[in-house]
Parts: sequence; structure tokens; C-alpha cells
Amino acid sequence: MFKLFSGVVPVPARTEPTALLKLVAGDFAPDVARLWPDPHTAFLTAPSARRHLVCLALAVERDLAAVAETVLRGRLREAICIALDRSPPGLERALGRLGETAWTAEAYRRLVELLADPKAAKLLRHAEAIDAGAVARLGRLPGPLRRSLALAALITDDAAAAVAEAAAAIACRSGADAAEAAATRWAGAETEAALFEAVREDLYPEPPPPPFEGTPRLRPLTTKAAMRDAARRYDNCLATRVAHAVSGFSAYYEWTGNPGAIVEIGRDAIFGWRLEEAKGPNNAAIDKDSRASLIAELAAMGVHVGRSGWQLERALCRDVGRGWRLPSVAEDLVEVFGV
Repeated sequence: MFKLFSGVVPVPARTEPTALLKLVAGDFAPDVARLWPDPHTAFLTAPSARRHLVCLALAVERDLAAVAETVLRGRLREAICIALDRSPPGLERALGRLGETAWTAEAYRRLVELLADPKAAKLLRHAEAIDAGAVARLGRLPGPLRRSLALAALITDDAAAAVAEAAAAIACRSGADAAEAAATRWAGAETEAALFEAVREDLYPEPPPPPFEGTPRLRPLTTKAAMRDAARRYDNCLATRVAHAVSGFSAYYEWTGNPGAIVEIGRDAIFGWRLEEAKGPNNAAIDKDSRASLIAELAAMGVHVGRSGWQLERALCRDVGRGWRLPSVAEDLVEVFGV
């Protein structure tokens, strides 16, 4: 026989997170719900700094079951020590500037790392609000840039991915040490524009040795820096031709006559090396006397000055039975000298 007792049957606590808790605690909502069952009042009504402390402790895999209520009460500094078993410098101040909703676990861990870096910690101390996106973005950047919080705040996620891809390209081309050294240089940039310029500078290696040593008046531009310096002095687009030089498709020289000129020679399937372009400051045409001297020096080095092999091959493909005429060499050289 069963004996019935009057009274209320206890209802098990609901440990499934509510929609509100999912919004506030994000990925940590299931763990928070087990610590503070529905309606999660103690957690949801706690100051944002306390909620972030709970989520941070969960992010670093601390067991809060025995200290959950203590973490939400008393002095924040003491609660930090209880939750984390240590008190990272600057964390107490930072917790109140993280916004109302939880960050990702990786962003919390990155925040603790940043607080250990003097430069990043100073920036965090003076920030009115700490951006979770910027902190998380650091994880997408190459190693030497992962404490550059100021840069991470300036760029987008896509920009961070592009910088990381550039570092990976350098590693593929020149090895991990070269990529590490490049990224260390990039970390010194103070603006987005300076960062991108530094990355572009390192993206290409130095050009191969020039095919000809040059002459006293025809000086090879053997480095990226020399090409960029010449581009500034001649006010032209030479700096954008670095890829051509690096690939070995073209080589660049400075004609130091009066006036000077930038000279490009390119590989030609028929002639070997051919004069592609020779122009003065602001892409101005050089006078006929200087042109004749330049042509003579190029010819002495073994550089072809005339119709390209491609132009000759193209001419031979024309329909010669319908009024076709062979363009003069002068016509085909218009682009070379600009006139």
C-alpha cells in the first residue's frame, strides 16, 4: 500500500538558457544557465563588469560552481582573484568598458594578453570603451602584430586578413624568418596608410641583378628603393613597375644625361632585350641629340632599339593581299620615346 503525503512536489531548476540570456551571455549562455538557472536573475541583474568577469573565467576554463555567487558580490578586485586565481593588472578597470554583451572566448583571452603588454595596456587604460572587434581582430594578424591594438582598431577584418595573407606570401617565398621580420617592421606603423605602405614594400623581393652593368651615363636601378627614389625625382609611375622588375620581365636604368631619363628594357622573344620606354621628367620626350646618344649606348650593350619581335610577328600575320602596308619603325617606336 502506498501512503500519500500532501504538499508540493519540487520542480527541478531549468538550466536551459532563455533568449535574453543567449543575447547577453552569447556562447557562454549554456554554462551560465547551469550556474544560475532560469530566470538567471542574479547574473542578468549584475553589473556588466561582473558578467564579463564570469564569461572571462569560463573562457579560461575556470570552474565557478563553488564560487558563482561570491563572484557577483563584494569588491570587484577580490572577485577577480576568486574567479581567476590571480588579478591581471588593469583588468578591473577594463571590465567596465567592454560593453553590455559577452565577447568571444578568444577575444577575452586576447584581452588578458594585451593587458600584460605595456604599450597595449596603456591604450586600454585610456580608452573610454574597449572594442571587442579590434581585440578579436588581433588574432587574425601575423604574430608580431598581435599586440598592436591601435592598428587593429584602425583597420577592418578584411584588411587584417589581407595583411596576414601578405605575411603568408612572404613566408612561402622567402621563409618564416623573413615573414616574421617583415611583420615586426609593420608593427611600427601608426596609421592605416603607413601599415599598408609597409606591407606593400615588403611584399615583393628585391629585383634580380640587372642584365647589363650599364655605363657611366646609364646607371641600373638595382633595388626597390632606387626605383621609388627615381620615381619621386622624375615624377612618374616607375614605383608601380616594381613587379615587372622583380619578375625579371623588365630592367630599369637612369640615363644621367641632360636632361635625364628613365629607361625601361624588356625581354623580347626574338631580340633578347629591347628598349621599351625612355622618357624624361614628368614623362616628357627627350631631345633628338640625347636620344641618339642613348640609343648608341644601348646598342653597344646589346639592347635592341627598334620594332619588337611581337610587332614584327603581328605584321607577318596580316592579310598582305588587301592593301596592307608595313608600319615604319618610327611608327612602332612612338610609345618608346613618347613622340
